[in-house]
Amino acid sequence: MFFKMLKKDLKCKKGLNVILFIFITVASVLVFAGSVEIYSYLTGEKRMTKLCNISSADMMVMGSVAEDEEKTKKLEQILNDYKDVEKYYSCDMTRINSLRMDYPNIQEDESNSFFRKQTYLMKLPREYDLLYDTNDMPFSLKSGTIACPVGFSTSIGLRIGDKVRFTTSMGDIYELEVARFFKESGFTARNRIIVADEDYDTLTKDEVRKMKDYGLFIRDCNSVKVDEIFTNLKAEEIICPIYMKNDFSDDSFIMQAIVSVFVVIISAFLIAIIFMTIRFTMIADLKREEKEIGMMKALGVDSFSFRWLFAAKYIAFAVIGGTIGIAAGIPISGLVVNLFNANVILPQKYETIIIGIIAVLAIIAMMIGFSLMVMRRISKISVIDSIHGENCGERFGKGFPLFLHKRKKMSVPFFLAITDILGRFKRYIFLIIAYTLGAAIILLAYNVRNSIISKNYMKLFLYHTIDFDVRLRGDFEKEVDKRCEAEGKNIHAVINELFEENGFPAYIDTLNCSWGSLLNEKGDKVKNFDIIWGENIDKLRYRNGGRMPELENEAAMSYFTASKLGIKLGDVVTVDISEESEDGLSTDNVKRQLVITAFFDYFEAGSPEIIMGKDYRKGQEIYPKDWIGYVIDAPESQKEGIVKAMKKRFGGDAIRSWQESLKEDQMAEYDRLFALLEYVLGGAVMFVLILITYLYSTVFVTEETSEIALLKSTGFTDGSIRKWHLLRMAVLVVFSVVLAEVLFKTLGQLLMTKFMESYEVTGVNFLPEITVSFIIIPLIVLGAVLLTVALTLKSIRNIGIWKISEE
Repeated sequence: MFFKMLKKDLKCKKGLNVILFIFITVASVLVFAGSVEIYSYLTGEKRMTKLCNISSADMMVMGSVAEDEEKTKKLEQILNDYKDVEKYYSCDMTRINSLRMDYPNIQEDESNSFFRKQTYLMKLPREYDLLYDTNDMPFSLKSGTIACPVGFSTSIGLRIGDKVRFTTSMGDIYELEVARFFKESGFTARNRIIVADEDYDTLTKDEVRKMKDYGLFIRDCNSVKVDEIFTNLKAEEIICPIYMKNDFSDDSFIMQAIVSVFVVIISAFLIAIIFMTIRFTMIADLKREEKEIGMMKALGVDSFSFRWLFAAKYIAFAVIGGTIGIAAGIPISGLVVNLFNANVILPQKYETIIIGIIAVLAIIAMMIGFSLMVMRRISKISVIDSIHGENCGERFGKGFPLFLHKRKKMSVPFFLAITDILGRFKRYIFLIIAYTLGAAIILLAYNVRNSIISKNYMKLFLYHTIDFDVRLRGDFEKEVDKRCEAEGKNIHAVINELFEENGFPAYIDTLNCSWGSLLNEKGDKVKNFDIIWGENIDKLRYRNGGRMPELENEAAMSYFTASKLGIKLGDVVTVDISEESEDGLSTDNVKRQLVITAFFDYFEAGSPEIIMGKDYRKGQEIYPKDWIGYVIDAPESQKEGIVKAMKKRFGGDAIRSWQESLKEDQMAEYDRLFALLEYVLGGAVMFVLILITYLYSTVFVTEETSEIALLKSTGFTDGSIRKWHLLRMAVLVVFSVVLAEVLFKTLGQLLMTKFMESYEVTGVNFLPEITVSFIIIPLIVLGAVLLTVALTLKSIRNIGIWKISEE
C-alpha cells in the first residue's frame, strides 16, 4: 500500500514533486557542507595548532645578531630563564625584495599590495609551523622547485608547473618551478616561499638580509609576556621584533566567522522553506483526497495508518534526497571550506563523514516527523465532510468588508487581489515568511560588504577621514625623500607642503604613538596599551556620553577592553608610560593617574589603545607617527575632481581615491571574499525563491480552477485573470520586502553588533546603500517572482467552464 500511494503521488503534479525533491536534496547537501564548515571553524585553531605545531610567537633575529655567538647565547639564556617559555625552535630565513621574483601571470609593480608584503626564502620547516599542501598532506621538494602559499593562486594567478624567475642581489637569475601550494600555518603577515634544502644556500649566498626565525612556545601567551621578553632582550642590546600568533581576533579570522554565520543562516532559511512547502503541499493533497479519506474512515480505517500513506512521498524524498546529500556533501564540503578560507586544514575524512551524516539524518528525521505532524489534519476529517465537503458553508460566510462599487477607481483585478489576500490571509502567511526571510538574507549579504568596505568601518582603525590615499611610489617618493633629507622634516610634513604648494586643499593628519601598561592596585601589569596623543584627537569619534580628554591627566580608552575590565566613565586608572626626561636626552617609565573621560570604538585585535588628553606632550615616540586622516578640505562634489588632479600631478600610483585604496589595497582580500559571498548567497536565495514561487503559484492555479472558469464564463479575459494573479503576488512581495527591511534594520543590526563584539570590535553598524537596498534589491526580487508567476499562468488558457465540477 505504501508503494502504491508513493507511485500515485509521484504521477500527480510532477512539476511540484520535482521542486520539492530539489529542495530536499539541496538542503541535505547544504546542511552536510554547512555542518562541516561550522565544525571546521570551531575546531580549526586547535587542529592547526596540533598538526602544524604552531608557535605562540614569532621572533626574527637579524643575521648580525644570529652570527654573534655571544649574543646568541645571551638570547637563548633569556628564553631559557623566562618561566613561561616552554620551548623554542629556530630556522634560517632570508628576506628578499618581492620585485626580484618574476611571476609569469602578473606584471611586477610596487604599487600592487602583493609586492609590498614582506617575502622570505626558507627551507621546509621540520620542527614548528609545519606546512601541509592543498590536499592536507605533508610534502617535500626536489631541487629546482618551490612551494608557495595557496593565496598566490588567487592573488596573482600562479599555477602548479609555472616557472618563477628569482634574481639574486648579485644579478644571477635562477628559474624555479612551482611544485606545491601550501596552507599557511605561521605568521600570515608575510609571504614564505619554500625552497629545497639543497637550493637554499645557493639562492641566498649573496643576500644580506639573512636572519634566524625563532618560534616561541609561551604558556598562556599574551602581550604582557611578549613585552617582558622584548624588554629583557633590549636590556642586553638585542633588538628583535616579536609577533604574537595565537591571537585569532584578526580580520581573516573574523571574515571566516562571518562566512560560517551566513552558512547557518542560509541552512536555517532553506530548512524553514522546506517545512513550509511540505505543509502547503500536504494540506493541498488532503483537500483533494478529502472524500476518499472520509469514506475510508467510515469503514473504520485507523487515522495513523493513513498518515504514513499520505506521507509516503515526503518520506521517500527525505531518504533519497538525504542519501544524495551525503554522497555529494563529502567533496562539496571540502570545496566550501577551502573556498572561503584556503588556509584551514580540513577535518579528518571520517570526522567529515560522521558530522555530515549526523546532520543529514537529523534533517531527515525532522522532515518525517514534521510530515506526520501535519497529517494530524486527517483526524479532523469526518464522514459528513466527505459527503458535503469541509467548507460547505464557506460561500455564505462573511467576506472581507471591501466593496467594489465603493472603489470606483480600483481596477477589478487589483480588487480581486486585495480582497483575496485580506480575506484569506492565513493562506499566504508562509509565503510572506519565505519572501521576507529571503529578501532579508540578500540585504544582509550585500550590506555586510558595503558596510565593511567603507569609510565608516575604517574609523575603527582611528581614521577620522579618508578622502584619498597617499603612497610613496616612483617620482613622488624620490621628491619627498629629497626634501626630507634637505629640510630635515618628517614625511607627512613634506607631503602636506607639496600639496599646499601645488594648490591642492588636501593634507594628512597624524598622531604620536607610544606604548604603556595598565597597572592594578598592587602595581602589576594587567594589560598593555598603545598610547597615542596629539593635537588632532578632537577629530576622532568618541562614544556617546563621554567627552574628549583635554587635560594632561585625562584619557579616553578603547571601549571593548574598558568594558571587559569594568572601567567606567570617571574612573581613575594607573598607567605606566614611557616618557622623555626633562632634558630630552633619555626616557623614563612614569606612572600616571588618568581620569577616563570617554570611550571610543576600535578594532583592538588584542591591542587596545589609550588616547591621552589634548594637553599631553611628554610621551616618547616609539612608533612612527600614526596617519589618521587623509583630508580634502572642499565640498563633497569637488573631491573626486581634486583627486584626479592630484593623480595627474604626483602620479596614479602615489595618489589614489579612497575606493581604490580600500578595494584594491587595504581590504582587497576581504572585498573579493564578500563579493563571492554576496553573489553565491544572493543567487542561491533567489533560486530558492523562484522555485517556491513556482510551486505556490501552480497550486494556486489548481485550487482556483473553478473560480477562474467562472470568471472566464462571465466575460473576463485571460489577461485580466493573469493580472489578478500577478497583482496578488506583487502585493505579497512588496509587503514582504517592507518587513525584510525592518527585520534587517533591527534584528540584522543586533546580530552584527553582538557578533563583532565577540571579536573585540565595537561600534560596527550597517551602512545600507539607499539605491541598492531600497530600490535595486526589491525590484530584483519582485521581477523574479512576477516572471516566474507569469510563466506558470500559461495554463490558464486551457481552463474553461467545463472545469467547474460542482456548484
